[in-house]
Amino acid sequence: MFSSEGKQIQVLSGHLQWVYCCSISPDCSMLCSAAGEKSVFLWSMRSYTLIRKLEGHQSSVVSCDFSPDSALLVTASYDTNVIMWDPYTGERLRSLHHTQLDPAMDDSDVHISSLRSVCFSPEGLYLATVADDRLLRIWALELKTPIAFAPMTNGLCCTFFPHGGVIATGTRDGHVQFWTAPRVLSSLKHLCRKALRSFLTTYQVLALPIPKKIW
Repeated sequence: MFSSEGKQIQVLSGHLQWVYCCSISPDCSMLCSAAGEKSVFLWSMRSYTLIRKLEGHQSSVVSCDFSPDSALLVTASYDTNVIMWDPYTGERLRSLHHTQLDPAMDDSDVHISSLRSVCFSPEGLYLATVADDRLLRIWALELKTPIAFAPMTNGLCCTFFPHGGVIATGTRDGHVQFWTAPRVLSSLKHLCRKALRSFLTTYQVLALPIPKKIW
């Protein structure tokens, strides 16, 4: 047994609200923290210092996740949007808006579609989101509209199985539910991009003499 087991080794301070979610990049270089504020904090896991704040949401951010190759970061907010970022540059790449699909619900109440959770699939080609409009959504990264829906109530969190094909969700009712998810054979382009981004930052990739379409 290690003498340091269970001991606190570092504290990151700066948030003014409860920290709802933390996500460590798979390359272990960064940590993202979301604390019910309109911005999220990116921290260096080497120096335990703040790298930057990512600002773009209009309401509390409650969930975040890195892509498997650490090249992308997604954040989900009560403002009904998921924002995709380049964590190395802070660039906002894309927004996914959660529109109301049930005509029986009042579109004027933005909180009906407030997001609770977002997560990447293991191969990094899909996202899953849980919102208060009683839907689990699955998104392809290239598209701005969901490719699949599933009705669920009182959803709070979601995560993909490590090998893909299944999503687990947790609810306020005390249940864990399981859902089928798309399985896909990654393209050569995606595998090349994933291999590069697993050990190179955005700036390093930009300096390489390769077609931009690869990365």
